Amino acid sequence: MLFKNSKEKIFCIGLNKTGTTSLGVFFEQEDYKVAKQRDGELLLKNYIERDFASIIKFVEKSHANVYQDVPFSLPYTFPHLDNAFPNSKFILTVRNNSEDWYNSIFKFHSNFYNKGSKPSYESLLNAEYVYKGWSWNLMNNVFIKDKCSLYDKNEFIGVYENHIKMVSDYFKNKPEKLIAVNLSRNEDFQKLCAFLKINTTKKNFPEITSGDILSQNFKCDFL
Repeated sequence: MLFKNSKEKIFCIGLNKTGTTSLGVFFEQEDYKVAKQRDGELLLKNYIERDFASIIKFVEKSHANVYQDVPFSLPYTFPHLDNAFPNSKFILTVRNNSEDWYNSIFKFHSNFYNKGSKPSYESLLNAEYVYKGWSWNLMNNVFIKDKCSLYDKNEFIGVYENHIKMVSDYFKNKPEKLIAVNLSRNEDFQKLCAFLKINTTKKNFPEITSGDILSQNFKCDFL
């Protein structure tokens, strides 16, 4: 393995609901140490304040190889991680298209926050995931302008597409550091293993469904 016993880091920087939970499970199955999701999520306040130094300090003190979910998956974090950890690798997970991603996040949030209906400002504000108010803080500081545009499709898709463009533009002269993968494609599984020099008997990524996450069979992927 290239990373297991080294200080080099792997950052999963695709927005959530692009297969981040399945990717985390794959790395755990391959004996990589994946940073605890909840520990990262507690850095949301630092992210909102653009206090990337605290996020970097968290990684420096961590003994993990792999980092995924908030705040590592959020826009604008990846350049700071790259500058702080020049030997790191980055994985940009994507869906088949923007519509698929929006439909996935909308359905998951509806089931998670409001019993199958479109989440309201109140349901997000009062949700006790991580801590009360965390869900609304993330929504309001990443995906929408205000509560009047809650789950506006164009705004969400704009964030998704802009994030992919920013990542692609940033790494265009560093192709050895970034790989983009769609977890629904078996050929991308082989690409990722080759990129990270992983020798495995597996043929594809583990299939973790929203039902698995909602039933808490796996750690919760907020987005």
